[in-house]
Amino acid sequence: MRLDLHVHSHFSPDSSSAIEAILKKAHEARLDGLAITDHNSVQSFFDAARLVKDLGLDLVIVPGAEISTAEGHLIVLGDRNLVPAGLSVSETVARAHDDGGIVVAPHPYELFRNGIRSLRNKSVDAVEAFNSRHLLGISNYLATRSAAKLNLGVTGGSDAHSVETVGFGFTEVPIANGLNVGEILRAIKDGRSEAKGRASPRFRAASYSLKVRISSQKSNR
Repeated sequence: MRLDLHVHSHFSPDSSSAIEAILKKAHEARLDGLAITDHNSVQSFFDAARLVKDLGLDLVIVPGAEISTAEGHLIVLGDRNLVPAGLSVSETVARAHDDGGIVVAPHPYELFRNGIRSLRNKSVDAVEAFNSRHLLGISNYLATRSAAKLNLGVTGGSDAHSVETVGFGFTEVPIANGLNVGEILRAIKDGRSEAKGRASPRFRAASYSLKVRISSQKSNR
C-alpha cells in the first residue's frame, strides 16, 4: 500500500492547495492514503476525512501535522490533537505518544530546511528517508543511513506545497489485515515500511528552498 505522508494544504502559510484538489490528485496518483501535515495545524485532517466520503474516494486519511519544535520540525502522525509548537523534541514526542501517535523526523539533512540534524537520543519513531523536494540526493541518502544506524522506521513523502507534486514521494507498507491508521503506524514503527519516490522538479524545489531561507532571515531580524 502506498501513502504520501508529507503534504501541505492551504492551512499551511506556505501553501495554497485546496484539500479537495489534494484528495483528487492523490486518487489520480493511485495512492491508497495520505497525511496532510500542515505546519502547526491538524484542521486539514477533519476536512479531508469529511471530503473523502463526500467524494466517494477510497483513501485512508492519516491525522498529521508538521510541528515547529524548539529544535526543528517534527511530523506527528496518528494524533488528532495538535501538539503545541515551541516545545522541546522530548516534550513533543511524549505528547504525541500519549495520544497514540508516532513521530517522524522530516528532511533532517536538507539544506535551508528546519530539520533536526542530530537524531541520536531523540526518541523519534521514524526518519523521512525520502523527501521528493530535495535539491541533492545526498540528503535522502544520509537520512536513510541514519534510520538504519539508529534502527528507526522510515517514511517517504512528497512534501508537496502544490497539488502537482502530490504522490511524488510515498511510503510503502505491507498490510495484511486491511489498511487502517493503526496498522500503518505499527508498520512504520516496527520497521516494515519503505520510502520511495521521485524528485520534484528542480526549479520548484530550488524556488521553495529560497523562499524558506528568505522567510527565515526575515523572522530572525
